[in-house]
Amino acid sequence: MLTKINDIDVKRLAGIRDMESRDTFISVYLDRENFDKKFIEERSKACISALRDKIMRENFEKTMEWVHDSMEDVVYGEKGLIVFASYINNFFEEYRLSLPLKNLLVVDSSPYIKPIAELLDEYEPYGLVILNSHRARIYVVSSEKTEERSMSKDIMSKHHKGGWSQARFQRIRKGAIEHFLKDVAEAMEKIFSYEIKGIVIAGPGEAKIWLGNYLSHNIKEKIIDTMDASFEEEDIMERAEEMVEKEEKEEEERELEKLKKEVLKNGLAVIGIKETMRDVKNGMVETLLLSKGLKIKGWKCEKCQVFEVGEKEKCPYCGGRTTVVDVMEEVAEVAEKMDTEIKFIENDAFKNMGGMGGFLRYK
Repeated sequence: MLTKINDIDVKRLAGIRDMESRDTFISVYLDRENFDKKFIEERSKACISALRDKIMRENFEKTMEWVHDSMEDVVYGEKGLIVFASYINNFFEEYRLSLPLKNLLVVDSSPYIKPIAELLDEYEPYGLVILNSHRARIYVVSSEKTEERSMSKDIMSKHHKGGWSQARFQRIRKGAIEHFLKDVAEAMEKIFSYEIKGIVIAGPGEAKIWLGNYLSHNIKEKIIDTMDASFEEEDIMERAEEMVEKEEKEEEERELEKLKKEVLKNGLAVIGIKETMRDVKNGMVETLLLSKGLKIKGWKCEKCQVFEVGEKEKCPYCGGRTTVVDVMEEVAEVAEKMDTEIKFIENDAFKNMGGMGGFLRYK
């Protein structure tokens, strides 16, 4: 059975870890369409070589048996597979997705969730409404699937009916169109009630403009743009997606400009790796901005769980043993536990500023 990316409980996964801080969890992300068995073989050899403890090596081998069993099964429509497993901790979860994934195998003291956080940010669905004065199609479009709801109403043609005055005919027809547009607006309210990137409204004529008179403030705020299109136009979704992508880029620019202004006036914002890490750990960050694809090498204490940028053989706070970690992953895990919204930014200027910042709840 396929799992929707939004149904994965990332916050719960962020709270799962080996109680002794041992590297006992294996996280596997596989691209089913372009899978290379050599990838698993090579990563397994590398991990076995790096695990010096006999118990850890045995745990790896037994956990990988579970992973291989999971890899043997493929369901219809599956393009990606995610497995989180630990034999010692008797933990196993798998998610079969209709999304392609980048091949990855990570051994750590907890499930590696950063790729899921990136997917959630990247593949947020958007709405598309195509309508004229008597027909409407409402779509929720995501990378996983497209859901459609069609509506139609028998609106009288523009031709004058015998025995009716022109004015009366026009009033009746106008009333029927208004009633239809109200129905469309109510349907949009229900269908687009959850979080979406935005809504594009398309169609011929003036109906797409008139529709705005019946939309709630909440729905109006989600509208990205309107466009002229025939009802049966083949490339309408491609055009709508281009609008959504353009809006996303512009939204990123607005976010970064807002961040810059808040920092300059000493407002509710933070920028910089160490400063942002500190505020995330303290639960102060409302929205965390991370540079997409960026990795920052750091260390984490296996005993007290403190993590910082750089390299340390022993924890300077408790003297415990440390392991090498990706600081971006550690920050993302803490943010999930704190109910912090995470946004991944694809912007060179932001990356050059450290690739980490955020808007604060308080200061």
